[in-house]
Amino acid sequence: MAQDYMMRLLQQIALMLAAIMAKRKLGKNEEAQQDLASLCPLIVGLSLDTVKQLSPDALANQLISSGVDHASRAVMLADLLLEDGEILEDQGQLQQALPSYIHAFCLLSDAMPALTQEEHALYRPKLDHVSTKLAHLPPNPYTSERLRAHTAA
Repeated sequence: MAQDYMMRLLQQIALMLAAIMAKRKLGKNEEAQQDLASLCPLIVGLSLDTVKQLSPDALANQLISSGVDHASRAVMLADLLLEDGEILEDQGQLQQALPSYIHAFCLLSDAMPALTQEEHALYRPKLDHVSTKLAHLPPNPYTSERLRAHTAA
C-alpha cells in the first residue's frame, strides 16, 4: 500500500514538473516559479528557499532521513532546482541561480549510482549540463570533488 502511494505521488510530481518546464519554455516564469515553490514541500518537506539555504550535505541528509526512495526524490528535486536555476538565469540573476545549480549537481551526482540504466540515459545529460554551469566556480567542499569525478567518468 505505501509503495503504491509513493508511486502515485512520484507520478504526480513528475507531471507537475513537466508542466513547470512547459511554462518556463513559454516564458511564463512567474507562474513557473510559483509552481516550483508549491511543489518543493511535496518532494522534500521544505520550502524552496529553505532548500537553497541548506548545504548540499544537509539537504542530502534530509532526503536520506525521510526514508522512502530518497534517490527518486533526489532526482525530482534536482529537476526542480534546475528549473529554478534556469528561470533565474533567464532573468539575468546568475548569482541567485548558483545555489539551485549547486544543489542540483550534488543531488544528481550522488544519486547516479542508485539509478537504472534508463534513468542514467535521462539524467546524465542533465548532470553534464549543470556541471558546465559550475565549472567556473572556485574550489569548494561541495562541488570540487564531484566535478573532478564527473569529468573523469
